[in-house]
Amino acid sequence: MSLRVNPQYEKMLPKMSEEEFAELKVSIKAEGQHYAIIANEDLEVLDGHHRFRACTELGIEPDFEVRKFEDKLLEKKFVIEANLRRRHLNNFQLVELAVPLLEIEKALAKKRQAEGGKNGRDFQLGLGVAPNDAKPAFKAKAAEVVAKKVGVSTRTFERGKKIVEEASEEDKQQLREGKTSIAKVYRGIVAPEKEANTQPVIASLPAVDDPKAVQNKEALSVVLKGLAEKKLFCPSCGNAMLECSKCHKTLRDSLKQ
Repeated sequence: MSLRVNPQYEKMLPKMSEEEFAELKVSIKAEGQHYAIIANEDLEVLDGHHRFRACTELGIEPDFEVRKFEDKLLEKKFVIEANLRRRHLNNFQLVELAVPLLEIEKALAKKRQAEGGKNGRDFQLGLGVAPNDAKPAFKAKAAEVVAKKVGVSTRTFERGKKIVEEASEEDKQQLREGKTSIAKVYRGIVAPEKEANTQPVIASLPAVDDPKAVQNKEALSVVLKGLAEKKLFCPSCGNAMLECSKCHKTLRDSLKQ
């Protein structure tokens, strides 16, 4: 059997310019492969797609090694993390590659949790060894784990993820080429969402007849409207205060529910 390409894994690969690929071919032709191609047990290329393509075009038998994985989740995780080690990737390119890793980390965490529960039950029934007595490590959120692996802040990762999911292909390409910033594109996505709700906050408050209640309602409306219009913001970065750091929902959005 010979090596072959898995289209799903090839799609994850960062693009290489024709000039860079030509240089790779010249290097392999003159010096051979510096690093072996990594393949799974089905001989699908996991790491080294460009080297494999170069060897194929040069008519050279590629050097490769087979790596075994317990399941497909770990295999896919390896492919993504191998791609994240590429040179010259900007923050958005890193986030774009790592977004699928988020779901993998969640699935692996769920699997570990299920296995941990089973091990505990087995021990109580005398069917297994005692679990580790060491104090449990801090369980960070999946987004924090992935952001750390990527080398960006959790906030940058979450904003980049929203861009991957909602931005236009034109904006994404601008980010890949370093012609704009994650913060700018992100603001372009969330600003229309926040401006869509323009009704006065007072309209959402219940009607009352008591004069004091009316006065209180009007005063409260002014305060809430001020918050909704983002009159309060962080003096350091300008970000609106009273905004969820995870879903970025503002107080105004919450009041509409």
